[in-house]
Amino acid sequence: MVHIGLDYGKKKTGFAVYREGIILPSGAVFGSWGKILKKLNELSVMYGEVFIVIGLPLSATWKPTELSVEVKKFAEWLAEFGYDVELVNEVGSSAAASKLLGKKDRKGRVDSIAACEILKRYLNLI
Repeated sequence: MVHIGLDYGKKKTGFAVYREGIILPSGAVFGSWGKILKKLNELSVMYGEVFIVIGLPLSATWKPTELSVEVKKFAEWLAEFGYDVELVNEVGSSAAASKLLGKKDRKGRVDSIAACEILKRYLNLI
């Protein structure tokens, strides 16, 4: 089984893949839930069974935000397509990714690195 990490955003969603002990960024999708699902389906064809880990945006005091409600609905929607989905606290993941890259990003690299951080957090929990 391959783990797919998602750093969900309204405009772009970063992807990361954990396979054979390595977490790698896997680009970003700009746009709708349908486009995200299309990439997940492509990754499923490429790797076989996948398990999805989505970053759950919480406030600095660990309370739900407007976006966390949308992320939960998105996770439920993916489950309707047969995907196993887990939510993980993503507080600070984008800031850590931005610091790592150290430059402005318009191509989704920060989002993909943040997805790597989300996967890393999940894997440390299991």
